[in-house]
Amino acid sequence: MEASELYKCIADPQRLRILNLLEAGALCVCHMQELLDVPQVKTSKQLAAMKQLGLIESKREGTWMIYSLIEPINGLLRANLQYLRQAECSECNQLQRDLVNRNQLIARIAEANDDCPVSVCEKIGCC
Repeated sequence: MEASELYKCIADPQRLRILNLLEAGALCVCHMQELLDVPQVKTSKQLAAMKQLGLIESKREGTWMIYSLIEPINGLLRANLQYLRQAECSECNQLQRDLVNRNQLIARIAEANDDCPVSVCEKIGCC
């Protein structure tokens, strides 16, 4: 992937937030929708664009669609995400809040133990 393609991708705030969340581990599209507080259609459209670029992959588990970053994670993407999470700007602060919210969501799912099937829990790390 060319650097210019990656920067076009992460220039979109929603895609940047999704990539940030996925760097912490796989998530179901419904969980991303909840964390981003955007409609499922918009989330799916952003995921499709990133999948086409070869940054993420998906796997269906029953009715659940689980997304993750393709391994190995693009080095330029990883470096940019690390930098942005440490920088001081409103979008950078949002990335930090998203990770806190992600951890709270995973903890809530683990506590409920009935929010998603075991195969999904194994992928997102809540079980």
